[in-house]
Amino acid sequence: MLFRRICIIAILVMLWILSCERERFILDQPVQLRFSVDTVYFDTVFTQIGTMTKRFTVHNTYGNHIRISTIHLAGGGNSVFRMNVDGVPGILHQNVEIPPKDSLYIFVEATLDPNNSDNILLQEDSILFNTNNYRQSVNLAAWGQDVHMLKEELIETGTWINDKPYLVINYVYVDTLAVLNLDPGVRIYLHRDAVFYVGGTIRANGTLDEPVYFLSDRLEKMYEDIPGQWGGIYLLPGSRDNVFNHSVIRCGNFGIVVDTFMSKTTPALVIENSFIADHSSFGILARGSFVNASNTVIANCGTCAVALIWGGTYEFNHCTIANRWLYGGVRNTPAVFLNNYYIDVNKKPQIRDIHKAYFGNSIIHGNRQFELETDKHPDGLLNYTIDHCIGRLDSPDLDPDRLINVVINQDPKFISWDEYNFELDTLSPAKDIGSLLIGEGFPFDKNGNSRTADGKPDAGAYERIEAP
Repeated sequence: MLFRRICIIAILVMLWILSCERERFILDQPVQLRFSVDTVYFDTVFTQIGTMTKRFTVHNTYGNHIRISTIHLAGGGNSVFRMNVDGVPGILHQNVEIPPKDSLYIFVEATLDPNNSDNILLQEDSILFNTNNYRQSVNLAAWGQDVHMLKEELIETGTWINDKPYLVINYVYVDTLAVLNLDPGVRIYLHRDAVFYVGGTIRANGTLDEPVYFLSDRLEKMYEDIPGQWGGIYLLPGSRDNVFNHSVIRCGNFGIVVDTFMSKTTPALVIENSFIADHSSFGILARGSFVNASNTVIANCGTCAVALIWGGTYEFNHCTIANRWLYGGVRNTPAVFLNNYYIDVNKKPQIRDIHKAYFGNSIIHGNRQFELETDKHPDGLLNYTIDHCIGRLDSPDLDPDRLINVVINQDPKFISWDEYNFELDTLSPAKDIGSLLIGEGFPFDKNGNSRTADGKPDAGAYERIEAP
């Protein structure tokens, strides 16, 4: 009798549990999930390098709990994609519950295999969902680009051609006696903190139509102007005859560091028709060196766009130096900084003369009150000249006798600072203020336009060409 009562009670409890289960979960009808996307896209990514992690949500639009029988990566273990469901990785997840009117997150990333092609190829997969025998899917798509992978490589004399991109991991080092030539259109991408060291010579031979690029390996749109994504280009002491023509150098910790090389006849660096921007410290940092720059834009750096320190010889003609920092913190340093000494380990000043720091027909502007400052040791030489320039150039430490035909504290009126268009607006006060003598030495601007045709060169890297 007792046993019979226990059995009856057990059956009633089971029926109660089942009825609650049916009330709590939708079990006997098709359930349609709602997804925040129908396809997860990855922009062009390099093979062998993992993508950023993307996510999408799976929504339960019903007033009851639902249970997803399986969430399955269709390609399984052979897929280039990886999946994580609410913090749990794996290619198969079973009996995943979602409360009423709630959702769960699914995270996806990919590492693409080499495709043995110079072309960008599409790789696809999908995530499959089965809920009460109702099947749905979210597609996955990534475009993969093969690369020349370089990790801690010693580079000998040679030429890099424009086929696949070059991807630098950690560093490369151009050997002391080596000459590395970069053909027009070569694209060099650098992984996090990677540095391009040059002990010998590098010649970036870009053209107007096919520049040479030094960029971060994060290709997603959101990273295109984020500073500090890779190290920088470091021209080591003794490096010589370096040339960057029509080169684009963006988003490093620094753009180019030029260390001590004091030839009196040959520059350590000649940079022309180039664009250096979005570096977390310096665009160009030269220490006791010899640099010639022309038709070049240096913009938006966290410390200085151009710092010429510990002596040296420098010429900047028809350059646009435009420094505005919007990435957190206040920039306390000017766009251009000059000094002629350093403090040694014994805390004694060591004089290093700046024999020449010449800025001609250039723009030196930014969002600080003073954008050119000097730090001169009285026992040394700091010989600078600002000639036919425009910008924020009224710093109290500047010698007015060294400023020749300078337009002070007027906005040069770029077409769009936000869109990195540093060409001049039609109402720009930088128009026609340049010296014709300087302009004749650089008769074509960064875009290949004549700056001497009207006999009135504009200041900066670009000549304003009015529409006919």
